Amino acid sequence: MTHEEYRSKISLSEGQAHRELFENYCGYVYAIVFNRLRSCASREDIEECVCDVFADVYIYYDTEKELNGDVSGFIGTIARRKAAELYKRCSVRSDIVPIDDEACEQISSGDDIEAEAEKKECRRIILDKIAELGEPDSTIIFQKYYYGRSAKEIAEMVRLTPENIRVRSGRAVKKLKEMLERAGISL
Repeated sequence: MTHEEYRSKISLSEGQAHRELFENYCGYVYAIVFNRLRSCASREDIEECVCDVFADVYIYYDTEKELNGDVSGFIGTIARRKAAELYKRCSVRSDIVPIDDEACEQISSGDDIEAEAEKKECRRIILDKIAELGEPDSTIIFQKYYYGRSAKEIAEMVRLTPENIRVRSGRAVKKLKEMLERAGISL
């Protein structure tokens, strides 16, 4: 949909224009948001972020401004910014360590800081290797093992059959295991 088409639809019926824009670009926005947040946000957070993107598009779209071309650039920019904001909030939430006397006592009370750092580094390597699998394999692995989704649920997300998901999942796990062994991580 071009800016001109969208502006003309808004002038006829704002609600109908918003519905058409949502229907045309929902998958595009979901893909952007999902790819950015799949490692740290829940399905509900991702869906809420998609809704926030469209709310911002509807609020900030300037019908008076002379724009040419497709609206996808405008929508994509808002989607990337919203996803980045949520990613920062999710990352901050998981990495915050309260600085108070109780926290200092816990650290000095015998917690193995080196082991914790090693675990964190191991998790980072595993996530990097999963991302290296490429699409749709990385999505399948994240959804199956991190979010506990069934082959049928994943199939709907990536538009494959459940049987294909099971086969790809098995191959991806085998490939991931080999990649991790080369990186010095044995499972």
